[in-house]
Amino acid sequence: MLLIATPYKEDSSRYHDHLEGEFELYDIDLYDRKKLDMTLKKVHVDILIVDMDLFTTGGIHEISELRAIQPKMHIIVIAKDVNHRDEISAILFGAKAYCSREISCEVLTKVVKAVGQNEIWVDRLFVTRLLAEIEDLTNLRKDEAQDLDSAIAKLTPRESQIAHYIAIGDTNKQISERLSISERTVKAHLGVIFRKMGLNDRLQLALYMNRYQQLADVWHAKHFSDKK
Repeated sequence: MLLIATPYKEDSSRYHDHLEGEFELYDIDLYDRKKLDMTLKKVHVDILIVDMDLFTTGGIHEISELRAIQPKMHIIVIAKDVNHRDEISAILFGAKAYCSREISCEVLTKVVKAVGQNEIWVDRLFVTRLLAEIEDLTNLRKDEAQDLDSAIAKLTPRESQIAHYIAIGDTNKQISERLSISERTVKAHLGVIFRKMGLNDRLQLALYMNRYQQLADVWHAKHFSDKK
């Protein structure tokens, strides 16, 4: 089942008209986020095409909220202006594709078919950009890379919890519910975390925490092996 969610009626009609001959479409107009959530709770969806403008305050990070409703659902994100940082975030937080709203229907058909095969659709420079983001955090700024452990150690237990939840794709709302605190408090904690770790945004924090975990896993595995 393919579901299309966009606040723009012309785009919705265009996608439906072109895709209905190729795929099984759920025939409903979804122009707001609340109706999308309600539909996902009632109807099994294999592939969701969702416009970025349907997201609210959480932006691209709300992908994780949609996946929480239907974890096996494949998500294709459509955006007016293709932003490379948003593309990286979209894929890291669970989308299978990130495309321009101006995408031709012919290409969109190819994207849907690829995603239906559990493939990720990105442009050829995606991996290069992703590696550059990681390199910024680990190689170009040698002082940050060398102080990876000490940067994590600066965080309080609560800040460490929040950083962990950011790394797995939680939104501020989800974190506030997990920890029984307000979204404003979560946002305040994030500001402190960014300052302590010398980071600029959620994407860098997610990459940083995941890189830290990768290095920790490697070290612990080697340490355990050496003791045998």
